[in-house]
Amino acid sequence: MTGPFPGLGGLTRVEQSGSQPLRVRRIQPGEPQGDVQRLRREVYFQEQGQPEKQRSRRISDGLDASGTIMVVEVGRQAVASLRVHDFGCPAVQVEYGSLFEIDRFARAWPLERVAVCTRFAVQADQRIKSVVDSLVEATYRHAQDHGIQFGLIACEPYLYSVFEQYGFHEYLPPVILPSGEALLRMALVVDDAVVLEECASPLASLVRHPIAGNAARGWLMRTFPDRALAV
Repeated sequence: MTGPFPGLGGLTRVEQSGSQPLRVRRIQPGEPQGDVQRLRREVYFQEQGQPEKQRSRRISDGLDASGTIMVVEVGRQAVASLRVHDFGCPAVQVEYGSLFEIDRFARAWPLERVAVCTRFAVQADQRIKSVVDSLVEATYRHAQDHGIQFGLIACEPYLYSVFEQYGFHEYLPPVILPSGEALLRMALVVDDAVVLEECASPLASLVRHPIAGNAARGWLMRTFPDRALAV
């Protein structure tokens, strides 16, 4: 989940301006993506003054057709989006399995219960708490509805505080890209009431099965003992 999001690390609590309410929806695999690609193009390229390469994988790739895309809209305009895949999809295993050491999860969990979140994009003038909360809460509910126990992300260090406030923690050391940039590998345990309450996550009130969440956190701590979710 790399990408330029200047200022996102310090989300403001200013509420949505204007008269149009936020709408949150899930774009299911195979459905039209509407305004999402415009949002990605604006965030990944135009905002940074970088030229867009034709058919860039940053805007759309082969996984778009099989992932569920969460989108927050104001009117007809997408202002925030996040894509979710579970690792039951072989293409997702090929693309992200090594990065997240998914083989270690596969020894104990059906891969449909482990998901990766990618293509995080928030419009520059909408980097406010109400918008990002809506996006993350929709993603969390999607995970619960589909029996997902672990949500994984890879992000640049300046986004750490954004995801930490929702309950994500590093479970592996950072990976260093060929460019020299670091990516943080973070996990959120779904229904982990202890961690969500400890960090005052907006997701804490959504917990459905705290016993299952506690067991999953215990497994993660035993399997990745150097970093995983110490409380």
